[in-house]
Amino acid sequence: MLASKSTALLLDRVIDEFSAATQLASVVVDIQGIEVTRHCNFTPFCQLIRSNPEYRSLCQKCDLFGGLEASKFGKPVIYRCHAGLTDFSVPIVVQNQLIGFLLSGQVLSDNDESITFIQDNQTSWHNNKELMAAYRNLPSIPSKQVESAAELLTIISNYYLKTEMEQKQQQEKKLITQAHVNKVPLEGNKEIKKALKYIDKNLNSQITLEEISNYVYLSPYYFSKLFKQEMNVNFITYVNQKKMERAKELLRNPGWSIETISKSLGYTQTSYFCKVFRKEFHITPNHYRDLLQKNTSL
Repeated sequence: MLASKSTALLLDRVIDEFSAATQLASVVVDIQGIEVTRHCNFTPFCQLIRSNPEYRSLCQKCDLFGGLEASKFGKPVIYRCHAGLTDFSVPIVVQNQLIGFLLSGQVLSDNDESITFIQDNQTSWHNNKELMAAYRNLPSIPSKQVESAAELLTIISNYYLKTEMEQKQQQEKKLITQAHVNKVPLEGNKEIKKALKYIDKNLNSQITLEEISNYVYLSPYYFSKLFKQEMNVNFITYVNQKKMERAKELLRNPGWSIETISKSLGYTQTSYFCKVFRKEFHITPNHYRDLLQKNTSL
């Protein structure tokens, strides 16, 4: 749900306004701790430390653990990340389902020592002169201000975001139902038409659900459901069917080997290509080509 276009725009707007009002860094992550919005007002220190793969992994673990602690206690949790900065996390719960976390902070606080580390991992970032210079320039704010910001973000999550996202969820469900029952030219149908054109133009490559859902600005879950409702076939099956139709055309050219045709349609394994072809037409590509030579009407 966090990956849908409308939800992403909503979350971006929320963290933009929150960061503008508080001057704090903020981001939204999913339940795996992976960022799903842009980094809003991130400090130079955090931008730099997250550019290192090792440290970035620890940052994401802190994001995840902080979020899980907040969801466990049902209230915002203020903690110190692996680098010693004060952060806080607020869970996003929609229709009693945890879907992600609002994170903010990236500051030094006047009671840092009383705030516990969210994880025990120790890193050697202190030996990096560039990181140390950025660390010395981190903003320092009173602990009361951190607590107030955490409470404000909780109100935003529990009331505004909860209401808005539940409405969007209902609208998506209604759209899927209407697309299936009424077959009217809804916005969702336009996205499917766009996806179909994309598939036709890219049959020579591997086409994934994530790739095409991003292309039409829908979440993979929503796009998959809408595609099945609209086309009466799931996404993977449809793509393979289109590729197999193209394969039949290519098999008319005796100069193209089965392996070449397989690769030209984005399949990395010829054996898998043959398996899909046989499943679709109940005949192997080689047998089909033999029949072509005997009957040009195929």
